[in-house]
Amino acid sequence: MEKLTRLTTEQRENLAAYLDGELDDDATRQIETALAQSTVARNDVEMLARTYELLEMLPRPRASQEFSEKTLAVAKLTDVRADFRRSRWYRATQRGLRWTGWAAILVAAACASYGVARYRLPRHENLLLDDLDVIQKFDRYEEAGEVFFLERLGRDAALLEKMTEESGRAIQ
Repeated sequence: MEKLTRLTTEQRENLAAYLDGELDDDATRQIETALAQSTVARNDVEMLARTYELLEMLPRPRASQEFSEKTLAVAKLTDVRADFRRSRWYRATQRGLRWTGWAAILVAAACASYGVARYRLPRHENLLLDDLDVIQKFDRYEEAGEVFFLERLGRDAALLEKMTEESGRAIQ
């Protein structure tokens, strides 16, 4: 007596592909072995084959031209993306970036101006420090009198030494 074995779930799912000839060799052999051993499996395949035959007999409905056009139009609309550059958030972001850019340029110009004014332009105090030796000896230069005497003093090193020695004694 023949065993009443049923097809596995996987084999049952592959029956339609078996009837269409779309299965690979291993899956085809498995189903053929199951069909050879089980009348239940053969019955399932016969029922599926009859269902296919009945479906082939039914008239095939045709979609109207209007339905086809609408379907294609909807499909095209889903493919086309809206231009994000026209959106409100994009324009607001661009405007904000523009203002931020100008503000950054203004801050950079202010920092550069401050740096130039602080470190490059001469300050009154620095000019006085450059002339510190002259300022400290201003009283001596005033006692010297005219420029003619100072020029003569600059040419005569011996006279300059003599005056330096005398001023050193006077200070002590």
